[in-house]
Amino acid sequence: MVRKHIRLLATVATLAISGLPAVMSSSHAADVSISPVAKPKAPAAPVVAKPKPAASEETAADAPAETPYKKVIDVFTGDTTIAGEKASFPVNDPGIKSLIVTMEPGEKTAWHQHGTPLYAYILEGDLTVTYEGIGARHYKPGDGFLEAMHVTHQGQNTGTTPVRILAVFLTGDGNKPTIPEKAPNGSQ
Repeated sequence: MVRKHIRLLATVATLAISGLPAVMSSSHAADVSISPVAKPKAPAAPVVAKPKPAASEETAADAPAETPYKKVIDVFTGDTTIAGEKASFPVNDPGIKSLIVTMEPGEKTAWHQHGTPLYAYILEGDLTVTYEGIGARHYKPGDGFLEAMHVTHQGQNTGTTPVRILAVFLTGDGNKPTIPEKAPNGSQ
């Protein structure tokens, strides 16, 4: 499970930082500063699988062909939020902040936006997010996505068990990860 999350973080960073070799590179080797194994002389091009709507719909044959791992499930590959916004890594003071958010059954978030790109991965439970001007989207365990940034939205646990979400923010440029907003007209 930890390796899967590390791979997800590396994939998000790889998509956002051009030139960063992918974790999935077939010539990936250990850093000689911590291992006697030498680094490859020229990094191979990263192997990236086609985008997937949900991990639950993927078969083993859809996983990247060459990885240093025996079992790989491509949860998300892309650079566009669910609202169609292009995500990019912040230029000034870039960093990553990761959280595990837990919501009890029936619990709702406040209406909000995000000032930085946010990759979300549903660890447990059922989440429904309502987006202003877009409508509701339902997410289940194993779903990964780039959350809307400049579209006001609200999440709700619509299941009978707690929802746990791994939230990975690409921070920087002086922007706040989460920005409270007023509810859109007609919303509560």
